Amino acid sequence: MGLVAKVALALGVDGLARWVAGAIVTVIGVSLLVALIMVQTVATVLTGGRSVGGAPTATTPPAGATTPLPEPTLRSPLDANLASRVIQLAQNWLGVPYVFGGCSRGGVDCSCLVQNVYAAVGIHLPRVAVDQFNVTSPIGDPRPGDLVFFANTYEPGISHVGIFIGNGMQINAPTTGDVVSVAPVFTGYWGAHFAGARRVRT
Repeated sequence: MGLVAKVALALGVDGLARWVAGAIVTVIGVSLLVALIMVQTVATVLTGGRSVGGAPTATTPPAGATTPLPEPTLRSPLDANLASRVIQLAQNWLGVPYVFGGCSRGGVDCSCLVQNVYAAVGIHLPRVAVDQFNVTSPIGDPRPGDLVFFANTYEPGISHVGIFIGNGMQINAPTTGDVVSVAPVFTGYWGAHFAGARRVRT
């Protein structure tokens, strides 16, 4: 004897009808609940997280909105005393011969000059110009103590760096046969290769 027949025999015809009706109502109720959950989930996805009333939720921006990126922080100029110290230290290197790859008073290149001067005030920069460029912040109006970079000199890309001392001038270690000296930033050879001023992150 099957299950339905056993239930029918135990409940009688009226009882069976009520049992079947109750089962159907339960199945319909569960189905409606599942359907409601699915509709709410799809609606949430399609509306970008807005609630049914259209108000955005506390954690989700309205549909189509983009989360704004934080504004870059403008780096403050070096403290006047620190800038003065940087320039004084750079001036102490004037007259030292340029040596490609050199990093001593017997001969120094542009990026080692910068690295040594800043190390003397407790700021540690990478060894080569392009890496110094990458760890500093771009600025439009250089102040004394900022770095000035140049591109496409002896190789493509950022290839030279100097220390800005004001009035459009820099202290740099220029090239083979020269010595550490003061030179214009925005005119002449360096002006033609100027790639921007950048500020050390203190």
